[in-house]
Amino acid sequence: FPNNKVIATDISKASLNKAILLAKEQNEDIDCRVGDGLVPAPETTVACLCGIGGVEICKILQDSNYCGKAVLQPVPTDKDLRRFLIDSDYNIIKDYVVKDADKYYFIFVIDGKKHTTYTEDELFFGKTNLEKYSKDFVLYLKNEINRLKFFENFDITKMSEKTKAEIEEKIKYYNAAKKLLKKE
Repeated sequence: FPNNKVIATDISKASLNKAILLAKEQNEDIDCRVGDGLVPAPETTVACLCGIGGVEICKILQDSNYCGKAVLQPVPTDKDLRRFLIDSDYNIIKDYVVKDADKYYFIFVIDGKKHTTYTEDELFFGKTNLEKYSKDFVLYLKNEINRLKFFENFDITKMSEKTKAEIEEKIKYYNAAKKLLKKE
């Protein structure tokens, strides 16, 4: 990162010590600060929040009131993060899936605030995926359809209302994935 200051934060001093050792191995100079999310680094202009839960990313953004540029990669709750970003008027520049070693990762690039609306399919899968239909997105759809195909003839009549609602949402998602794959 030439001419830029890199700040690493973590609530765990032990994790920060690992970051310091890795940075030294790469001859990189980073400023490590113990603390929660972006709070210990208020001067941040570009954030990278990756490999943590989507709910945790939401908390970090909310607690810090951060609205600059950021790359976000939640594990695994992309829909929760997408809903939070939309409801909080974050400007989502890109929202797409990539496949690496048989795992799928959603990547969000945000920059500032901007009110937007999303369709149900965009909320499920991301606008960028629906615009581009990348190879990884098509593979993701196929994987999701295969993973959720047991919902085809699922009987929810004897379940609690909460469980019914959760399963109905999964069935809606499954049917949307099938519909999108047919467009491909």
